[in-house]
Amino acid sequence: MVDGRLETFVKVAECGSFTKAADDLYLTPTAVMKQINALEKELEVALFERTNHGLRITRAGESFLQDARYILEYVSRAEQKAREIFEGENRKMVEERRGKTSDPAKKSW
Repeated sequence: MVDGRLETFVKVAECGSFTKAADDLYLTPTAVMKQINALEKELEVALFERTNHGLRITRAGESFLQDARYILEYVSRAEQKAREIFEGENRKMVEERRGKTSDPAKKSW
Protein backbone atom coordinates (compact mmCIF):
# COMPACT_ATOMS: atom_id res chain seq x y z
CA MET A 1 0.00 0.00 0.00
CA VAL A 2 2.90 2.33 0.76
CA ASP A 3 5.55 3.25 -1.77
CA GLY A 4 8.09 0.42 -1.55
CA ARG A 5 10.92 2.93 -1.52
CA LEU A 6 10.14 3.74 2.12
CA GLU A 7 10.63 0.12 3.15
CA THR A 8 13.80 -0.04 1.05
CA PHE A 9 15.11 3.16 2.60
CA VAL A 10 14.51 1.85 6.14
CA LYS A 11 16.23 -1.44 5.33
CA VAL A 12 19.26 0.32 3.79
CA ALA A 13 19.52 2.58 6.83
CA GLU A 14 19.35 -0.42 9.16
CA CYS A 15 21.87 -2.47 7.18
CA GLY A 16 24.21 0.37 6.25
CA SER A 17 24.70 -1.23 2.86
CA PHE A 18 22.87 -1.47 -0.44
CA THR A 19 24.05 -5.06 -0.88
CA LYS A 20 22.96 -6.26 2.57
CA ALA A 21 19.61 -4.51 2.20
CA ALA A 22 19.17 -6.05 -1.24
CA ASP A 23 19.80 -9.52 0.17
CA ASP A 24 17.21 -8.99 2.92
CA LEU A 25 14.67 -7.61 0.44
CA TYR A 26 15.35 -10.25 -2.23
CA LEU A 27 16.28 -7.54 -4.72
CA THR A 28 19.43 -6.78 -6.64
CA PRO A 29 21.77 -4.14 -5.25
CA THR A 30 21.19 -2.15 -8.44
CA ALA A 31 17.43 -2.14 -7.85
CA VAL A 32 17.95 -0.94 -4.28
CA MET A 33 20.34 1.82 -5.38
CA LYS A 34 17.88 2.96 -8.05
CA GLN A 35 15.06 3.16 -5.50
CA ILE A 36 17.19 5.20 -3.09
CA ASN A 37 18.44 7.47 -5.89
CA ALA A 38 14.85 8.03 -7.05
CA LEU A 39 13.73 8.79 -3.51
CA GLU A 40 16.57 11.27 -2.99
CA LYS A 41 15.81 12.90 -6.32
CA GLU A 42 12.12 13.23 -5.48
CA LEU A 43 12.88 14.66 -2.04
CA GLU A 44 15.77 16.77 -3.36
CA VAL A 45 17.72 15.63 -0.31
CA ALA A 46 20.77 13.41 0.20
CA LEU A 47 19.67 10.69 2.60
CA PHE A 48 23.02 8.87 2.56
CA GLU A 49 26.61 9.90 2.15
CA ARG A 50 28.39 7.45 -0.09
CA THR A 51 32.02 6.84 0.88
CA ASN A 52 34.75 4.37 0.04
CA HIS A 53 33.91 2.65 3.32
CA GLY A 54 30.20 2.28 2.57
CA LEU A 55 27.15 4.33 3.42
CA ARG A 56 26.57 6.81 6.18
CA ILE A 57 23.14 8.24 6.82
CA THR A 58 22.92 12.03 6.76
CA ARG A 59 21.14 14.16 9.37
CA ALA A 60 18.31 14.63 6.87
CA GLY A 61 18.30 10.86 6.41
CA GLU A 62 18.07 10.30 10.17
CA SER A 63 15.07 12.59 10.40
CA PHE A 64 13.44 10.96 7.38
CA LEU A 65 14.14 7.50 8.86
CA GLN A 66 12.18 8.29 12.03
CA ASP A 67 9.22 9.51 10.00
CA ALA A 68 9.42 6.61 7.53
CA ARG A 69 9.30 4.10 10.38
CA TYR A 70 6.31 5.92 11.88
CA ILE A 71 4.50 5.97 8.52
CA LEU A 72 5.12 2.28 7.89
CA GLU A 73 3.91 1.35 11.38
CA TYR A 74 0.86 3.62 11.11
CA VAL A 75 -0.14 2.15 7.74
CA SER A 76 0.35 -1.38 9.07
CA ARG A 77 -1.95 -0.65 12.02
CA ALA A 78 -4.54 0.96 9.73
CA GLU A 79 -4.53 -2.09 7.45
CA GLN A 80 -4.88 -4.45 10.41
CA LYS A 81 -7.71 -2.41 11.88
CA ALA A 82 -9.58 -2.41 8.56
CA ARG A 83 -9.14 -6.20 8.25
CA GLU A 84 -10.43 -6.76 11.80
CA ILE A 85 -13.50 -4.62 11.16
CA PHE A 86 -14.16 -6.37 7.86
CA GLU A 87 -13.79 -9.82 9.43
CA GLY A 88 -16.09 -8.81 12.29
CA GLU A 89 -18.74 -7.57 9.87
CA ASN A 90 -18.49 -10.76 7.81
CA ARG A 91 -18.70 -12.91 10.93
CA LYS A 92 -21.79 -10.99 12.05
CA MET A 93 -23.48 -11.43 8.65
CA VAL A 94 -22.75 -15.17 8.66
CA GLU A 95 -24.12 -15.52 12.19
CA GLU A 96 -27.25 -13.59 11.24
CA ARG A 97 -27.81 -15.81 8.20
CA ARG A 98 -27.29 -18.95 10.24
CA GLY A 99 -29.69 -17.68 12.86
CA LYS A 100 -32.40 -17.08 10.26
CA THR A 101 -32.07 -20.49 8.62
CA SER A 102 -31.51 -22.56 11.76
CA ASP A 103 -34.58 -21.26 13.61
CA PRO A 104 -37.45 -23.59 12.61
CA ALA A 105 -40.03 -20.94 13.43
CA LYS A 106 -38.47 -18.61 10.87
CA LYS A 107 -38.57 -21.15 8.04
CA SER A 108 -41.34 -20.56 5.56
CA TRP A 109 -42.64 -23.84 4.14
